[in-house]
Amino acid sequence: MSFKKPRPLEYPEHYRPGMGTECVAPFLRSMVQLLRPSRILEIGAGYTTPFLLEALVNNEQVFNDGNLKQEYLSSSHYSPKLVIIDDMSLGDLVKQPGMDVIIESNYVDIIEGKFQGKAKHLFNEYGEFDFVWFDCGGSKDYQDFFSEYWELCSYYIICHFTYTHGDPNSNMKAILDGIKNDPFIIDIIEPHKTRQGSLTMIKKRLP
Repeated sequence: MSFKKPRPLEYPEHYRPGMGTECVAPFLRSMVQLLRPSRILEIGAGYTTPFLLEALVNNEQVFNDGNLKQEYLSSSHYSPKLVIIDDMSLGDLVKQPGMDVIIESNYVDIIEGKFQGKAKHLFNEYGEFDFVWFDCGGSKDYQDFFSEYWELCSYYIICHFTYTHGDPNSNMKAILDGIKNDPFIIDIIEPHKTRQGSLTMIKKRLP
């Protein structure tokens, strides 16, 4: 790379203008590679999906720079899964460009339909989720998620579109009303965006 011009947009076949995830997606990839979660839950498939999947694939490789725990010298114990729930409101996933190879991945399970009412089934099938990316609907959806899924999330929950024009919106209110036990929260606001340009990261405090 010459550093003389911006690099092209990654995964352009998945990009949807106006969704505000062109910077979020690589950020999520880096977070997954830093945290090495075992169970990722993505509510709402989209531009972020290939980045989350790429991170899990990349996590098969660990670099022994002399600072590596002995348990990570072998990746045989690491068997992560990306579980995606999508209501198909933007069309059948299999018909979306580039989604066929994602759906076919051994790392991925797709669940069609709304996420509401599925927490018990997910827990029985996968256990707790240590990394959650929630980018779905409006404040009622945020309320439903935190009411039903809070106990299912064990570590990080990252939510999209919690600020509008630099101020907390109704999605943020739903989050604050739904969280329990005083978790750690940090907001990231993109100053150049008017709508979908913010993240709220919630880290459940470990016992």
